[in-house]
Amino acid sequence: MFGSTAADNHNPMKDIEVTSPPDDSIGCLAFSPPTLPGNFLIAGSWANDVRCWEVQDNGQTIPKAQQMHTGPVLDVCWSDDGSKVFTASCDKTAKMWDLNSNQAIQIAQHEAPVKTIHWIKAPNYTCVMTGSWDKTLMFWDTRSPTPMMTLQLPERCYCADVVYPMAAVATAERGLIVYQLENQPSEFRRIESPLKHQHRCVAIFKDKVNKPTGFALGSIEGRVAIHYINPPNPAKDNFTFKCHRSNGTNTSAPQDIYAVNGIAFHPVHGTLATVGSDGRFSFWDKDARTKLKTSEQLDQPISACCFNHNGNIFAYASSYDWSKGHEFYNPQKKNYIFLRNAAEELKPRNKKY
Repeated sequence: MFGSTAADNHNPMKDIEVTSPPDDSIGCLAFSPPTLPGNFLIAGSWANDVRCWEVQDNGQTIPKAQQMHTGPVLDVCWSDDGSKVFTASCDKTAKMWDLNSNQAIQIAQHEAPVKTIHWIKAPNYTCVMTGSWDKTLMFWDTRSPTPMMTLQLPERCYCADVVYPMAAVATAERGLIVYQLENQPSEFRRIESPLKHQHRCVAIFKDKVNKPTGFALGSIEGRVAIHYINPPNPAKDNFTFKCHRSNGTNTSAPQDIYAVNGIAFHPVHGTLATVGSDGRFSFWDKDARTKLKTSEQLDQPISACCFNHNGNIFAYASSYDWSKGHEFYNPQKKNYIFLRNAAEELKPRNKKY
């Protein structure tokens, strides 16, 4: 029509926009732990920066600080006391950012980009775990330039998660390893991948007594596997489901299939969110095996997501993820981080007995 402009689909869910988002694709998000009063959000980007915002109770966001790497920031995490943030970068280093002094120091060095970073707090040790494309998993005590321990991976590290005393690491060539972290980290089990395509994201889930009991693994082929470590009935309890596909999942017609870019479990309900290259987020109940909600489609992929510590806020980042190659990159397109009230929408379905 004359004079009309194309509909703006950058925020179809009418969620709160975080102020001053990064200037390039956002690869990772992490909310502060429950030990800190209030909510602080960290994001790492391909503009080599990591930013911190305070999220007020009314949803307003206040930029607090930022730090730089010399390459894209691929992962971020918090220490359990909320005083420090750890960042992993393509510059082959990991840094520790002390938020009180606003100083960042290098704490880890790899021979290739560092893809994952996690804080481990055990009764007898604390350390930072880094996973790299140099095919190693390293453990650092932050005060020494040499790692406490180095474990060889079968391939490049693509994604990882830690919920003490368990770590899950997924690699290139569909490698999948579970580690136990008690006393000191050690390999617990190598698992044949339940997925046939490249691993993209992994998240550990807990049982009713708050112990890690399995993980969800997402692939580039619009599919998530739910895998229990020691299920009573593996054939029945472990399953996969399709998601992030263009025209629903129960169809024989050709469809566009998108990568699952992120998985996050709700800290209270144990339900999960997935985000994808299709520009949608979905909420799922793995126990009832049902979908709770799917968002409207954003005008670019959703590249990362996370919940805050009490599960009231769902954060998701809208950024190009290069899933369609360089010809679909538009440097004019802005990047966004959105905040959504997640308290109600992630309540599990009433169980049918």
